Amino acid sequence: MNLKRSLTLTETAAISACAAVLALLGYFGYRWVEPKIVEARARALLPQICTGIREQRAVLVSAIEAYKAGFGTYPPDVVVSRQPLVVDPVNNALAYELAGVVYDSTNKMFQLGPSEPAEAAYVTNFFHCLGFRNSAQSPAELKHFLPADKLTVRLLHDDPDVLALGYEPTWGGLDANVLALLEFSTWRYVASVPTNNPGRFDLWIDIRVGGKKLVLGNWRAVE
Repeated sequence: MNLKRSLTLTETAAISACAAVLALLGYFGYRWVEPKIVEARARALLPQICTGIREQRAVLVSAIEAYKAGFGTYPPDVVVSRQPLVVDPVNNALAYELAGVVYDSTNKMFQLGPSEPAEAAYVTNFFHCLGFRNSAQSPAELKHFLPADKLTVRLLHDDPDVLALGYEPTWGGLDANVLALLEFSTWRYVASVPTNNPGRFDLWIDIRVGGKKLVLGNWRAVE
């Protein structure tokens, strides 16, 4: 008995439709699974990232303590209100105070290391201050608690540039999709009314991965 026969048009159409459905299921299945894979890879990097952040935190804490030894007080934080006392921990001037700021009195401009100069009036208004303690008209006159040419900074405001201390992974070869899922805040800082370190200062950074937040700071609960 000969079992060989040609497929009818109906059977051919049915097989083609099944193949198309399977292809679509595979495509949408991949689109659903891919973000999960990327998120898992991002979470797998967290221990290495947290180690890097803790190392940077130790450098910053040492610099802040050295600043206090040099100036007699901790770097000022950004007080936006006195009654009641309200501090903005995000828009802080730690980068400027710890690295030192060159002031051009002729053009009334501040310059932080090799960054673009910005109008002094705009910068001080941004930070709700009259000026910086660690400021001079010559780089040689500044106290460098952090090296200005090696700062990891992020923009708080563009044109004119206002900068804050930030964190970025220092090793190469990271997938762009994985990096896009990792969000690092700038370093937050409070010295006037620290919640976790009375008499000292609170310093912390936020990491977001897939909508979840992790806090790393200089107090025991989030070390």
